[in-house]
Amino acid sequence: MTALKTMIFVLALSPVFGFAQMATEPATAAAQPAPTAEAPVPLPAVTLEECVAAARAGGPSLQLAGITRDTARAALAQARAMSGLTLGESADYYHKGSLPGMGTSSTGGSPAGSAASGSGVNGENFQGGLSLTGPATSVGLTAQHSIAEGASTDQVSSLSLSGSQTVFDGYPGGRAAGVLQQAETVSQVSQVSYDAAMKSVVYQVKQDYYTLLGDQDTVLLRQATSTQAAENLALYNGLFTAQRATKLDVLEVQVALTQAQLDVLTSQNTVVTDRKKLSLAIGWPLEKQYSAADSPLPDLPTLATEEALKSAFQNRSELLILEQNIAAAVIALSLQKSQSLPVVSLTASLGVAQDWTANTNAGFFTAGVSIALPPLLDGGLQNAQVQQAADQLAAYKVQQAQQGQSIAIDVGNALFGVTDARDRNALAAQNLLQAQGQYNLEKAKLSVGTGTTLDVLTAFSVLATARVGRAQAKSNYLLAVLNLYNVMGL
Repeated sequence: MTALKTMIFVLALSPVFGFAQMATEPATAAAQPAPTAEAPVPLPAVTLEECVAAARAGGPSLQLAGITRDTARAALAQARAMSGLTLGESADYYHKGSLPGMGTSSTGGSPAGSAASGSGVNGENFQGGLSLTGPATSVGLTAQHSIAEGASTDQVSSLSLSGSQTVFDGYPGGRAAGVLQQAETVSQVSQVSYDAAMKSVVYQVKQDYYTLLGDQDTVLLRQATSTQAAENLALYNGLFTAQRATKLDVLEVQVALTQAQLDVLTSQNTVVTDRKKLSLAIGWPLEKQYSAADSPLPDLPTLATEEALKSAFQNRSELLILEQNIAAAVIALSLQKSQSLPVVSLTASLGVAQDWTANTNAGFFTAGVSIALPPLLDGGLQNAQVQQAADQLAAYKVQQAQQGQSIAIDVGNALFGVTDARDRNALAAQNLLQAQGQYNLEKAKLSVGTGTTLDVLTAFSVLATARVGRAQAKSNYLLAVLNLYNVMGL
């Protein structure tokens, strides 16, 4: 029965490994070498600090965030310029005359009075002025010289000063101040977004770096397992020659070696993929060849729930952005409400004129109040705009509450993840010790004739799995700590 089972096992494996003739050929056929993985070429090592610095300097996502931030800063500069004073100048020339058969359009009794009123005289008129304007204040200074047509060729000069000041437009400090405040909040949001992008890039780089580092360790472990499997095969070839092992024993060891070598190839391909992902996060060319240098474990920020939540609520960019959006929405609502209120302005002007030919002069002044009333009928447009602004504010507040609850869940999961990964890391270390001890025991039992090849190979497989599991557990603990940093906004 045992011989029958052996024959069935060999025939089942023969299509895959090409061992169909091993049941009838000499033992040397069973010992033919399995395909081996090429030894990797040593690559220059980069440190975690170098990767983070490179990502900070030229990471693709940071470049996009920087463009958004610069755009918001430019908009803020425009808003500040529009809310400041503007000095302008003007210069004009025109000829004024009368239509044939009609009287002059001037109603003043003298050229001086006509010039002082700003209408000019029939003839040549030269005018220039300066204006100083702001969101609520405007001041204008105008000078004019006119040469009247006709034989007398009177010449008249005039100078006028006018100004206005808005004292109320429905928004505290003026609507221009509200627009500027909105631009400042948008700029602050862009800065928070940029800082968040910086943290995200650093987190992604660290995550990819530690993943690459862990998979590099896995390659070394699998290579060591492959080497040990090759040594086992050489040993069993010698035992088979000495007629102390069977063909099935050699075949089983051959299968174990082939599996170990395939595992090495798989791990090497994983490292290549990890390296490309890290290069993508940093902004390096995907074909850049390097390895990750060993890096110490990051310190735990905290495992206290209250401290972790406090840090997250203070530092998470989602909440900071929502706070700025709420502030901007409050301003927008107030500005929209101000549109339904009157705008009250004080106006004044002062002018003098000199008729150089008649040697006469005249002057005038005005003072008053200007009130711009909102439209009596707008089809409900103003109320709809106010409601829209109020709804946007309410939406931001709902999002803020939901985001706070989501962050609390994230923090709780991250804290549990760190604790769980730490415990599993300790368990993996114990499992590795147990697997190593079991393998040593099975080898000792085989050497004294109380064990079997299958027992040794089974223990060897368990040991290989335990080694990789230990490396993976360490990597998972690293990633769990990084995730805790991330959800705390650090």
